[in-house]
Amino acid sequence: MTLDQALVLGVLQGATEFLPVSSSGHLALAQSFAAWQGPGLLFEVVVHLGTLAAIALVMRGRLWGLVLAALSFLPGRAGAYRHSVERRWLFLIALGSVPTAVMGLLLHDAALAIHLRPPLVGGALLVTAALLVLSERMGRRSRGAEALGLADALIIGVAQGFGLIPGISRSGATVAAALWRDARGEVAVEFSILLSVPAVLGASLFEIQRNGLATLGAEVVPLLVGFGAAFVVGSLSLQALRWVVTRRKLLPFGVYCALMGAGAVLLG
Repeated sequence: MTLDQALVLGVLQGATEFLPVSSSGHLALAQSFAAWQGPGLLFEVVVHLGTLAAIALVMRGRLWGLVLAALSFLPGRAGAYRHSVERRWLFLIALGSVPTAVMGLLLHDAALAIHLRPPLVGGALLVTAALLVLSERMGRRSRGAEALGLADALIIGVAQGFGLIPGISRSGATVAAALWRDARGEVAVEFSILLSVPAVLGASLFEIQRNGLATLGAEVVPLLVGFGAAFVVGSLSLQALRWVVTRRKLLPFGVYCALMGAGAVLLG
């Protein structure tokens, strides 16, 4: 892999990981229509780590609160975090990750099959487009972080599970599910992104275990370039996601997914 390729792929990963346009859908269409081969498992893991680093930067306040809340479970450390929102969110994130993990195992082979069929990827992009358009008017957006409960976590976790399908945007599906549950825009984005952390880590470990460490050879410099590009662009796109959701600006992304999906269906 050249440095130019690493830079472009890192930028694409950083942009599409958070913006609701389906990174897996774009990858599948690029491989089908441009006869483009994927960058390899290690590079994919590294750029995902870059987007996780972007989450750590942009959401450092909430993440630090979650760390302190986790420490509060130690004997004698509860203190002010005994009834904190962060302590509650730790449990909800763990709960929401269960349906995601189950669906990931159940849908893994089906997702790989869809990956090879552009019309099906296009159909999934059309579903994402519909979700984004509907989410503009979805819910009362009145519930804060402290109001999220067990049903919310499970529903958003199921939505994240469907994000495994190429063309279904993970961020689009989870944010739409949270808005349907009447969460405020900023709460929908925060919970969606935090719920993605164990999913991304788990998926990366699963693929490494499935494919074996022998497939992980790569040069260091392209990996660093890809990581850096995914980190910088991911930080910007995560901020952008916050802005478009809280200001109800998801419609342009819905139109984009609809055009991409229709094109894939017609050309596939």
